[in-house]
Amino acid sequence: MKNAFSYIASVFVSVILVFSVLAGTGAGIVKYCATEQQFKTISEKHDIDDKVRSELEKYFHERSSVTGIPEEVYMDAIDSEYIHGIIEQTIDNGFQRLRGGNASIETKNEKLEASIDAFFNDYADKTGYKKDDKFEKKLTATKNSAYSIIREYSDVYKFGALDSHGVITKLSKIYTRIDLIMITSASAVLILIIVLLLINMSAKAETVYWTGVSALIAGVIGTAPCAYLLATNYFSSFSIKQAQIYTSYTETMKLFTNTFMYASIGIAVLGLLLIIIYAVFRPKKTQAA
Repeated sequence: MKNAFSYIASVFVSVILVFSVLAGTGAGIVKYCATEQQFKTISEKHDIDDKVRSELEKYFHERSSVTGIPEEVYMDAIDSEYIHGIIEQTIDNGFQRLRGGNASIETKNEKLEASIDAFFNDYADKTGYKKDDKFEKKLTATKNSAYSIIREYSDVYKFGALDSHGVITKLSKIYTRIDLIMITSASAVLILIIVLLLINMSAKAETVYWTGVSALIAGVIGTAPCAYLLATNYFSSFSIKQAQIYTSYTETMKLFTNTFMYASIGIAVLGLLLIIIYAVFRPKKTQAA
């Protein structure tokens, strides 16, 4: 490192290498974590379907004073298995939208419709209410409203709301290019290492040193904020009223953060090993300089 030009050039390239490593790591984490299976696993692990059912029960109970329809009319026909299926469909649909497509969500529940039918018919029979077109429209509207609420509460990642606000469209531009970002970042890392090798042709061992320094710095930069977020339990401070949405988002953020932290620690360890290797095996001539 006695040559001023090679030293300054190596510093400059190493800085770019740090950001290339971070970009590649970030893209890899998104590729690994942001999948239907990961989101479904979180849903199953934390009993999100039961949380959705509890929130629906609370909603229909509160609405019963306005609609006159007891919560049991709905909840006796809505079990966790039914909710679980809709949650998985909303996740599949959300990722289809991220990929630029779409997928249907089937919420039909014959038991629920029969329960609503029975309540309306019993009410009409007891009060002498005429079962005309107005009656049928009200009956249909009640069923559609129930399905709409079930879909809304089961959309635990709020893909529908994100899509309606144009967020999915923006995220899709990044998500559909994750592989390209990974390949570009990996290629940039390889090219930058080659550039370091060319800069230090007279002392090739310096390439190991600068690569190690870049990896160590990238690892520390990636690890520090993640460790802080996890140590302070930052995600628990999210202000989200519905339990299923709160749990889904906080646990997903923890997944991303933990995975990025562990990857960063691995990169930092690799960098440290490269620096140690350089220190142990560098030529004596370089050491004397």
